[in-house]
Amino acid sequence: MIKYLQLARITAWPAYSLTFVISFAVGSYVGTSWTSAWIGFLALFSFASFAFALNFYSDRDTDRYHDGIQKDFNLRRQPMVTGKVTERECKAFCWAALLIAIVLGFLVSSIFGLLVILACFAGGILYSHPKIRLKAKPIGDIICISLLGVLVPSAGYVLGTGELPTPLMTLLWFLVTATGYTASVVSDYEFDLKAGLRTSAVFFGPVKALKLMVVGCFLSVVVAFFIFDASDLYPIGTRYFVVFLVAGLIFLTAVLWRSLRSPRMHLPLLSSRGRWVLMAPGVASLAFLCYAFFKIFGLIDLPSDPFHVL
Repeated sequence: MIKYLQLARITAWPAYSLTFVISFAVGSYVGTSWTSAWIGFLALFSFASFAFALNFYSDRDTDRYHDGIQKDFNLRRQPMVTGKVTERECKAFCWAALLIAIVLGFLVSSIFGLLVILACFAGGILYSHPKIRLKAKPIGDIICISLLGVLVPSAGYVLGTGELPTPLMTLLWFLVTATGYTASVVSDYEFDLKAGLRTSAVFFGPVKALKLMVVGCFLSVVVAFFIFDASDLYPIGTRYFVVFLVAGLIFLTAVLWRSLRSPRMHLPLLSSRGRWVLMAPGVASLAFLCYAFFKIFGLIDLPSDPFHVL
């Protein structure tokens, strides 16, 4: 059983699910079905199991080059590298997780189910399938994860409200995800180069990839300005959250510009206190889940809710 939990990479779930939880909490209200919410979360984790397992399967020959730091899990000990899980077992696990995710998604709603399918396609098949594997191709790696960065929070928002988010908000998610994921690509530059992968960082070089982060950060600021200015469309909580998000992105970009350079190319704190840093998204997710619980069961006076549209 433990080997399948490792294959599903449950240690990455807190960080991975944070945007889903935030969007769900912001969109939830007294009319949100708590039963559908639980089914939706099960669909999310089933998709995550599929995507991570397929990624492990695809990277089984390259993860052995990783140094074991800056991640939630020592990739050199992932079950496909150690042999704890066979290729046949991994394929069966992927198929089961994929089918369960899709079935659960459509139990929630047709829109939610469609988002689950698109997430499986972009974040699983296109990104990791050995015959496609855009993860190992320049720009393709960033595009896949950026699309996933739109689909996951969109699914969370649909789960809470039954409606899709606005185009401006989805554009911001895309840009923020692209900028943040570029940092991850650059931090893996040395290992991907040894493994012979042509990721964006390997193809363009780490310095040019970092410059892409600056561009993404600038575009995120522009979109955030329009969101903050649209007081008739976005409640005050959403507008200030966007400001906080972009400010954090600017800070992250500035820090990484100095850190992700030879010979270190290590992310600050993740290298020294990675386990503690990676616990933070889990704590934040729990806080937003409690917030959603209070809203759904009417324990919060909606007019005082900063994310409530009056």
